[in-house]
Amino acid sequence: MFVVGTPVFYLSLLFLGLFLILKKFFKGTAFKVVGINFIVILFLVTLFDSVAALLLNRADPFRVSDNFYHHGLKAMAAEKTSWKSDGVSFYQVYTNSLSFVDEINREVPLKKTEKRVMFIGDSFIEGVGYPWHQTVPGIISDRFKEQGVELLNAAVISYSPKLYYLKLKYFIDKGLEIDELYLFIDMSDISDEVVYEYFVPKEFSQSELKWQALDNFFIKGSYIYRSTKVDYFAQQKNPYSEFGPFWGGLTKFYYWKPRWPYDPEAYKLYGEKGIASAKKYIELVRQLCEEKGIKLHIGVWPWADHARDKNGRMQYDIWKEYTDKYNIDFISLFDLFENMPPEELNSLFIREDIHWNEKGNQVAADYIWQHIVNNPEGKNETAERN
Repeated sequence: MFVVGTPVFYLSLLFLGLFLILKKFFKGTAFKVVGINFIVILFLVTLFDSVAALLLNRADPFRVSDNFYHHGLKAMAAEKTSWKSDGVSFYQVYTNSLSFVDEINREVPLKKTEKRVMFIGDSFIEGVGYPWHQTVPGIISDRFKEQGVELLNAAVISYSPKLYYLKLKYFIDKGLEIDELYLFIDMSDISDEVVYEYFVPKEFSQSELKWQALDNFFIKGSYIYRSTKVDYFAQQKNPYSEFGPFWGGLTKFYYWKPRWPYDPEAYKLYGEKGIASAKKYIELVRQLCEEKGIKLHIGVWPWADHARDKNGRMQYDIWKEYTDKYNIDFISLFDLFENMPPEELNSLFIREDIHWNEKGNQVAADYIWQHIVNNPEGKNETAERN
């Protein structure tokens, strides 16, 4: 069933109903001409808004905002979506009852019946561009199954340490049981930490939850609604919005995103602030895991540009120091990527994109799996030696 997702359409229906009622009382020609023309204009705007949303919004219907952890995925979704870089890659996305990306739609009980691990991260670990079995969690999940271990993937595009903590706490508080947490920290997490500084989780009333669902509906179906919300509400509510003047607009935001490890100006603009926030929320994750008896693993990797020039080492140094301090298992892909010849490195990434392609996902998954196999206790060997 096709449902019109622009509020202008419903406004048009309202004015049409009013016009049909009022024309019984106002019989003049001028009223009819003005009324009919106004309603026609509204329906034309509806058509424009719907087409513009279809072409320009590019909002996946399974991606939703969340009042506890900012944004996530719709539970039990089965959607065909795409990832655009130098071309368009269509792939199937499934989520389970917990709203996590999964192999199929399935009910996942909060209580575990076997050993259970959780992966959490951003778009790299969500696996954008590829179906489940070609993503890092999907590949590793198959290998865990052979050992009787269940893998849950709570990663979502544009997550960062604050959202990792909020999402983990939300599900732990609901009663979700896990034995181990593999938390993967991306280069972009530092800028995203600044973007999400404004966000405060809250308990919504039923009426607020209904409004949130309607808000998600209009964001996806209306170009006018989404643009208005971004330009006049999101930026005013969040001074560090990726669309706002702090970064110089969305294009400049993506320009700044990877530069904090090697550009003093970027470090001053947001790097220092973002690092402090990231450390704060990773520490909260660590404390929560310690309290619940969950074994924590932390993983990092460079983007292709960082690996070529070895200019992303600040990311490695920050989390190596942290994991050494608390004897946390540290999974670093820096040496893997930095030591590759340029041609081999380039072959692992989607062209004109920062993300791993199918081959890159396989290489990353193999490396992470080898680390897991060689380090079954999940201990930080360097810290032990120290």
